Amino acid sequence: MAKKIKVAKREKRAERLERRFEPRASTGTAIVYLAGALGAIAMGAGTWGQFGSLVHEGGPGSLPYAPYILSGGTLLVAIAVWLGTSGEPALRVGDAGVALEKGSGLRRMPWYNVHGVQWRDQAVRVTGKDELGIAMNIVVPLASHGPAAAWIVKEARDRIPRAVGVPADVFLPNALDFPGEPLRLEPPQVVGKHCAASGTVIAYEPDARVCPRCERVYHKAHVPESCECGASLAGQRT
Repeated sequence: MAKKIKVAKREKRAERLERRFEPRASTGTAIVYLAGALGAIAMGAGTWGQFGSLVHEGGPGSLPYAPYILSGGTLLVAIAVWLGTSGEPALRVGDAGVALEKGSGLRRMPWYNVHGVQWRDQAVRVTGKDELGIAMNIVVPLASHGPAAAWIVKEARDRIPRAVGVPADVFLPNALDFPGEPLRLEPPQVVGKHCAASGTVIAYEPDARVCPRCERVYHKAHVPESCECGASLAGQRT
């Protein structure tokens, strides 16, 4: 029984999560809702004027201007959809770092590859490298991605405080008020990676030790007392 409890605790600690944030349209929601409502009304009226006689026996024939009303309503709805949709990608923030959604895939910057988190021109700017070691810059405007910007700063201060250059007096939304969409993550892939301390290739998963804050990977025989992010690794040293 005790063994099962210990296993359950290990699995609970190993659970990884991230939060998904959709961009917010720059156009006011009132304008989007008004255009959509007027378009829907016009589409309904135009449809009835054009095809109402087919479902109402003995009713008047199609109105000559009904197609124009229907087309105008369709155009208004299309405009509302266009105004209400931002061209910026969705963002993910969590244990695995910061990721951009690109089509059906993700481009992720792990926390151990984040070089800096800065505040400039009303946006949080994250610089570093992606998982393949390619330079990557993520600009998160406060106007369209306020909750994501707040979570990036919050997580970065907890995980890699030395890389955060966002002044304390910068007004950001309270991250806890905008939790985003929580998503579960698979365990980190460690086989094939190089030990951050010695460069040794991790050939077997049991040989890997992962920093709990930035997820930097070490070989079990070369675990330092503390990670480069500042987290203590004393409990993972052999």
